[in-house]
Amino acid sequence: MKILIILSLFMASITSNTYKIDFGQTKDGEEWVIVNDGVMGGKSESEAQIMDNSIFFKGNISLKNNGGFASLRNQGPELNISSFTHVKIRFKANTKRQFSFRMSSSDRFYQPFFKHNFGATGTDWQTSVMPISDFKEYNLNGETGRKIISKSLEDNFRIGIILYDKQEGQFELEIDFIEFY
Repeated sequence: MKILIILSLFMASITSNTYKIDFGQTKDGEEWVIVNDGVMGGKSESEAQIMDNSIFFKGNISLKNNGGFASLRNQGPELNISSFTHVKIRFKANTKRQFSFRMSSSDRFYQPFFKHNFGATGTDWQTSVMPISDFKEYNLNGETGRKIISKSLEDNFRIGIILYDKQEGQFELEIDFIEFY
């Protein structure tokens, strides 16, 4: 019986029910890229820099030429999130802005995607926990009124952070980690 209990504990420890993207040098983040509204004629600018223990995403949002967004997205392997119920992100920002966590099963800009907002409320480290079931569907015209459904979770997703709060100006967002659980 003792061996069975030990074996059960061992199996539970190697079967992880989480997936963590831990940013920083020699960690995750090398395959993340910037996508700004310039792909559609906008004038927003941003950049990302990998720090010792985080990734630093900063830029300037411009509403000129119907612009208004900057994003940081993974270009690495797509993620199967079907076994997870939440996304947690640890971050800090230099201003109170409404950032969003974005998930898409297609690289095509016209395909629907899912997002959940998280607001930066100050300059200290914050943690936002987002239930995946609360993610809403969007397309080029805006929110569709639908939430993510379990069938959608079977798709493989690319993920990212987007600032699309219709406010011009500078922003800075430092991200420590993103964790699915």
